[in-house]
Amino acid sequence: MKLSLCIPQYNRIEFLLKGLAIIEQQSFPDIEVVISDDCSTDSTEADITALIPKYKYPLIYHRNATNQGYDRNYRKCIELSTGEYVIILGNDDTINPEYDLQNLVDFLDSNNYPELGFANFIEEANDNFFVERAQVTGMLGSDYQTAMRYYSCFSFVGGLIYRKDSFDRFNSDKHDGSIYAQMYMGCLMVASGSRLFSVHEPMVIKDIVVSKSIRNTYADTLAKNWKQYRVETGGLISVMHVLIDAFRDAGKLSQGLIYFIFKRIYTVTYPFWIISYKEKGSFAAAWGLVSGLKPHKNHNLRLLNTWNRFKIRTYYLIFSIVALMTPVFVFNAVKNRLYKSVKRRS
Repeated sequence: MKLSLCIPQYNRIEFLLKGLAIIEQQSFPDIEVVISDDCSTDSTEADITALIPKYKYPLIYHRNATNQGYDRNYRKCIELSTGEYVIILGNDDTINPEYDLQNLVDFLDSNNYPELGFANFIEEANDNFFVERAQVTGMLGSDYQTAMRYYSCFSFVGGLIYRKDSFDRFNSDKHDGSIYAQMYMGCLMVASGSRLFSVHEPMVIKDIVVSKSIRNTYADTLAKNWKQYRVETGGLISVMHVLIDAFRDAGKLSQGLIYFIFKRIYTVTYPFWIISYKEKGSFAAAWGLVSGLKPHKNHNLRLLNTWNRFKIRTYYLIFSIVALMTPVFVFNAVKNRLYKSVKRRS
């Protein structure tokens, strides 16, 4: 079985080169690496072109004629692949050298080649913190309830795994520009009957470190003081929009499901991000999120009936106050238990 490691690339060549070097530590023989370069303005083209003849694995490099944006470039790198399965990596991610890709192949063989999956990862820039989005190595389901339960696992692209022929069947430009095309396609696939699986082992290293002087974390983009304050949504309005569209296109959308999407965002994801911003020393960004996520600013709120709109506005008020007032150390002490509890109850 051939595995395609697909990397949508834009600048930050130093991270990509280190990630590629780590991939060479793999012993699995049948790998190709596919890089779709979205018109990088650094030395990406020259450096990758020079690397191709001496790289351990076949390296496919494509440079877009014009900048296409993240979603289109994400889909493009998968379209260029020729493997039976595709593993996605961000250009600052890599395959964990302690994970043998033969284990993934054995799992796929023994489970009749499922269509879509995700793996756990460690964050090198965060003291190798283990992010446990997958609770087990196993099959998870193939219906809209499964899609709704695990939609957040599609938000980080590193370690997403597609069976190539299934990706080709669902590939769509419908949400290009949202930065969540992978969430739309993932939920659409599973809600339409594709089998979802997860890999508990940390297959991916996220946020690889090049040097202490070169940082690459989302915290660096947050407003650190009130002079930098701006209203923001954290992408959560886009998340709600692509989820609603995915379930509508799968023929599964209902008033109850729309309400569940809103409730899940406002009672789980939204307060988590507020506290996360506070943890990064950015109360200004946390307040910007509170301002940006006012329910009336989301045009999909009109899809809810009057009673459900009232409940969502109430949740927004309650969880805004709770998240703003909760000390970070209290949240950190219980967040892993909270996360697992949410997964069980979803």
